[in-house]
Amino acid sequence: MNGAASAKATQNTDTVFIDVARDFSPTPGGRYERESKWSGEEFRIRLLEPALRAGKRIVVDLDGAVGFTTSFLEEAFGGLVRTFGKEVIPRVTITANVRPARRRKAIEYIERAIGAAG
Repeated sequence: MNGAASAKATQNTDTVFIDVARDFSPTPGGRYERESKWSGEEFRIRLLEPALRAGKRIVVDLDGAVGFTTSFLEEAFGGLVRTFGKEVIPRVTITANVRPARRRKAIEYIERAIGAAG
């Protein structure tokens, strides 16, 4: 799916399951909306933040996308820490079973944002 990015994530009562390739774009872009289409900022604002603001847990699957820029991952996941604080992180699960390096990178950006926040 490469269209309305906010409507397709699968939900149950407590958890929202987000497949980046299916629910957002198979070809994610850069950091900011003003710089590229399908940015990490857009992904965070349209898919991650609404679920977290609603008190949900989120599970984000990174496997299906063609690839990720480091700026996409930093803005999407490091941006969660800057927006919500480190307290939100226990409600965020990142999966990448086929390409585990993607998950490691996303977690690295979360940890860096926590470190920068003090």
